[in-house]
Amino acid sequence: MRKPTFSPTKLTTYLTCRIKYHWAYMTPYGKWMRRANPAFAFGANLHRALDYFHSVGGAEQLSQEQFHMALERLWSHAGFESNAQSEAYKQTGLELTQQYYQAQAAQPSESVVLFTERMLRRDMGRYVLMGRIDRVDEHPDGTLEIIDYKSGRSDVTEEQVLNDFALHCYALLVQEHYPDRSLWIAIHALRPNKKVAVPVSRETLDEFRELLNQLVAQILDEDWSILNPEWIPECAECEFLELCVRKLGLAHAE
Repeated sequence: MRKPTFSPTKLTTYLTCRIKYHWAYMTPYGKWMRRANPAFAFGANLHRALDYFHSVGGAEQLSQEQFHMALERLWSHAGFESNAQSEAYKQTGLELTQQYYQAQAAQPSESVVLFTERMLRRDMGRYVLMGRIDRVDEHPDGTLEIIDYKSGRSDVTEEQVLNDFALHCYALLVQEHYPDRSLWIAIHALRPNKKVAVPVSRETLDEFRELLNQLVAQILDEDWSILNPEWIPECAECEFLELCVRKLGLAHAE
């Protein structure tokens, strides 16, 4: 029997709302009711462009014009509400990748990009943890830095990195493949082109793994026959709102 698989996105959905988790991952509505998500599509396009940038050698091997052309070529309209909206986002994307390129060219890093956009898996016993990691850099001393791009943030702080759920999941995944390496986790906010990185200790990851195991056990042992939704702020933008109203009797907030 195949073990259940969990990703940071799936787990974060549960932490936000167990009813949304039910609709999204335990019923066909999860596929039927997907709708355009411009912010997600924008981020996916930027990830493709940055993946290409680093895979060909960065600013040392790619001119700024070539990077511009690569974004144009790799850009997808999928996920936007219209072509006009897609083009507007693309212009923002061109501005962000331009400043990213200029910063990389002006101050080359001593670290080496180990890999980008790689899906990793780890058998956690009762379940499998999986996630796609934006980028991992290898520093001269052998330390690995796990970098998560954020296309919507206007700033990033050390506290946000320390409390980032997905990054700690990614650290567990990288630890499985590179058990003897010291690890750092980082968020690179693309709008201000600001990166904040912090070290993550083995003790911290051991503690996080225990909490993660408890969370997954709670999900797997849930009594999903009991669904009593309550209004939370996230309901207003949830694609499953009408299902909760029609099928589960959720009352709209006044």
